[in-house]
Amino acid sequence: MDESFLDYLKRVTDEIREIQKNSAAESEARAAESKARVAESEARAAESKARMDRFGEWLAKSSAEFDQRIRENNEQIRKSREEFNRSMAEVNRNLGGIGNTQGEIAEDLFRRNTKAALNDYGIPIDQVHHNLRATGRREYDIVAVNANQAVVIEIKTKLKAKDVEKFFQTQLPQFKSAFPEFRDYAVYGGMGALVMSKEQELELCGLGLFVFTQGEDGITRVRKPENPITL
Repeated sequence: MDESFLDYLKRVTDEIREIQKNSAAESEARAAESKARVAESEARAAESKARMDRFGEWLAKSSAEFDQRIRENNEQIRKSREEFNRSMAEVNRNLGGIGNTQGEIAEDLFRRNTKAALNDYGIPIDQVHHNLRATGRREYDIVAVNANQAVVIEIKTKLKAKDVEKFFQTQLPQFKSAFPEFRDYAVYGGMGALVMSKEQELELCGLGLFVFTQGEDGITRVRKPENPITL
């Protein structure tokens, strides 16, 4: 039997409604799926933000701890440097004291024997001055004098070339200007040292200086130059 127009119209209408119903359901499903995806993205974003926040907190804490360690290390370095400087200053003071003590011992040994040693060489000594110094003037270790002669002696623990040069070129030539009371004296120069080589002895004699050395027996010995320098 042929389908009537009303039946046809009813069937088409039902099909359209079914299509609309399916489309609405599909749209709702897609919307729900999209909403779920958005929620998932938001959750991931929230998790990422939380991780970044935790990393930021860790980084800030680590940076603060690092800065604190740097400050502590710098403070420790500063204290160590100060302690080192104090120790070195103490060592230098001790070494300086040792050097001064050795110099004083050397001067005292030669001073005690200068008079007898020069008497043996025909220079009778009446008086031996130790550390003779005029106001504002240079100091001289030993000055042995009689009525018209003076022997100016520079004493060192260990003789060095610069010591010889300084005494011969500067200290000895300035003696009479430093002490005008000796301007009419015959002034000789001499150098002595606890440690002195034979070559140094010959060099000093060649300069016209008396050479004073200390023997193992504690007796001062004098080597007289062939041509003594006289001021």
